[in-house]
Amino acid sequence: MEKNKKTLDTSSQDVYNKLSAKKNTSESGHWYTQEGEPMYTVIGANGKERNTTLRDARKEQLVPSVTTVLSMIAKPQLENWKINQALNSALTLEKNDLESIEEFAYRCKLDSKKLGQEAAKKGTEIHALIEQGFLGEGTSEPYEVIKEFLDEKFPDEEWIAEASFCADLGYGGKIDLYSKSGIFVDFKTKDNLEGKDPAKLVYDEHGMQLSAYAQGCGFDDVQRVSIFVDRKDTSLIACHVWDEDSQVKHTEMFNSILTYWKLVKNYEPEKV
Repeated sequence: MEKNKKTLDTSSQDVYNKLSAKKNTSESGHWYTQEGEPMYTVIGANGKERNTTLRDARKEQLVPSVTTVLSMIAKPQLENWKINQALNSALTLEKNDLESIEEFAYRCKLDSKKLGQEAAKKGTEIHALIEQGFLGEGTSEPYEVIKEFLDEKFPDEEWIAEASFCADLGYGGKIDLYSKSGIFVDFKTKDNLEGKDPAKLVYDEHGMQLSAYAQGCGFDDVQRVSIFVDRKDTSLIACHVWDEDSQVKHTEMFNSILTYWKLVKNYEPEKV
């Protein structure tokens, strides 16, 4: 690594606190203005900041994020992961003789939830480091590895990081990375990537997310890339380039879910 490059400390709590704040907030807010700007929080009647609600969205003519729309569908892979975490807690924790079965089960639930929060925190840290790299604010191991892959796979591209938008169909989002030629990239973190087939790590939901971003930005001819970073070894990544045929399918799937979301919420957030 070049000496004149600013290196980020991946173990620094300051990095996490500073860079994950907006990420954590966005995960609870999920709303965008008509101009495509995030509106994750609002000031409540008591003068304190709180998460944006559907009522606020109606009042301010906000649009839901892509991930909010996709939250309407089942995520069996996530549920399986949660079940495995709960089983691991049950197998590793020792039951106190004074505990009832219900009390022990509740303690296992709390422990597995803590593990999930730690995994999410680590994922946010890694994502923040990658973001800083593509914004030109520093460098880190996961950024360098991803940049090397993208430079080799898609040479001479100009990358744009963390751009937000509001689509004509009435949804918004913030894109991890895309190029002016229409390459859309999304970053995710995962455990134990070594030896894993990237094609077996992706789900339709991942493809729909990227297709929705492309559609929202007005791109028709696009390439979509899902990049996974190992949480424990950030030098290890797995990259899946989606085929062109699934682009149309995933766009249609997302639009159907968007229609369903509007019907369930009784809200038509069309762009004005």
